[in-house]
Amino acid sequence: MARESLLNTPDMVTRSASDFYDQHFVDMMNFSVSRMVFDSHKSLLESVGRVLSTDERSPREVFPEHFERLDSLRGYIEYTKPARLEAGLSRAVDNFLSYIADILTQAIISRPDLLKSQEQVSMEDVLGHDSIEEFVQWAAEQHINALSFKGLEQIARYVEKRLGFNMRSSADDWKTLKQAIAVRNIIVHRRAVIDEKFLQEMKGINLPKGEKFQVPAKMLPDTLDCTMRMVYDLDSRIAEKFSVPRVRSEDQEWHQRLHKHTHKRVSLKKANSPAQD
Repeated sequence: MARESLLNTPDMVTRSASDFYDQHFVDMMNFSVSRMVFDSHKSLLESVGRVLSTDERSPREVFPEHFERLDSLRGYIEYTKPARLEAGLSRAVDNFLSYIADILTQAIISRPDLLKSQEQVSMEDVLGHDSIEEFVQWAAEQHINALSFKGLEQIARYVEKRLGFNMRSSADDWKTLKQAIAVRNIIVHRRAVIDEKFLQEMKGINLPKGEKFQVPAKMLPDTLDCTMRMVYDLDSRIAEKFSVPRVRSEDQEWHQRLHKHTHKRVSLKKANSPAQD
């Protein structure tokens, strides 16, 4: 379905959020471009066919070969839709996780005391940087990179303990995000083949082990919607609490590109029809 929430952005964003939104809109366009090209070509053929028809022939009868090629294109679009859903979902998850890593790094750079722990660094690591600011940035990136490999629950506990924010404020969004990450993981590591770990993570869903998981068309817009809401909420709170610099959305290239083509906004409305993405 068409969702205006997939296009909603705040007036002010951190650089981390700006990068997220830039990738978000590119991913949406990438998923929908084949449908857009198909619809445009089909509309042109039908319009020209009606104009050139002088004996009440249909556009398909006026341009039979062109419509045959269009039918082939429709078939390609349908055949590749599962793969494009997999790619779209994986990109959506990776984009969100990259945002989390980026914004946490920015928070630590703004507040180095967040690094206080039992972690040790060598003198070589310290002396390898020209300034304390450069060292703090390096240490923040190292810290968050290590955290990123520990999974979503560990990241959420870190955010709650160190930053004082609850990433799990919406049970529905948290469930959507966790399932999307589980699907992304088997796409990347198992070519989407269902294994025992995946079954445990997708509790309550009856799935046949050993078969390939088919990403439901609804899962992609649900995930995009969910991550947009979470970034919208987290970004403003982290920026305010830790004085992370922000920029105006309207000054960003992705914002200008989006609103320049508002009449051509992306719709995931007909994701299940043969000619749609």
